[in-house]
Amino acid sequence: MPLTDDEIDRLDPAARRELIRRLRRVVVIDAAVAAAERRMRRRRAIALTVSAVAAGLLVPWTAYLAVSLPDRYVARAWALTWSGFDVLLIVLLGLTAFFAWKRRMLVVLTSFATGVLLLADVWFDVTTSDADDLHLSVASAILIEIPLAIFLMGMAVGISWRVAGLLNAVTGHGGAGRWRMPINAEVLEDEAKRHTNPS
Repeated sequence: MPLTDDEIDRLDPAARRELIRRLRRVVVIDAAVAAAERRMRRRRAIALTVSAVAAGLLVPWTAYLAVSLPDRYVARAWALTWSGFDVLLIVLLGLTAFFAWKRRMLVVLTSFATGVLLLADVWFDVTTSDADDLHLSVASAILIEIPLAIFLMGMAVGISWRVAGLLNAVTGHGGAGRWRMPINAEVLEDEAKRHTNPS
């Protein structure tokens, strides 16, 4: 309930100073939340623009590659290409294990990225194998890489859903559904605004 002018007039100097201190803190918090919202909107707009333009440009480029690339090609650095890719997989698997052990949210990023790389590994293994190696590539894809990719990506989505469920419970955004829930930073900013500006 807001203070009336008469109630403010009856406050002693110490109580008035405390009221001013609290109001300043609310103004500072409001300014910080507004600045964070502007940054978030700007970043989202940049990400949306860059992603949309890149996707649009990739369509004709992919069509061009499909009709112009030769069926056979001798790679210059075949061993370096695959060993470098596998080093990246090792790093991401190691980071995923580390973040899972430390119980850090970054495990969501590394596990999903590792799953995507495993699926890319399957694609290139199978499509670049010759007839002698094709059965081995398909077997490793079916028995190891695809199940591991599904597990890692499923773990990332599962953790994200659990966190979204907790945020829904805390912030009252439960009706949005986990697929349509706003970005967590925005939810937390809304919650901060609600607590600093109670109606």
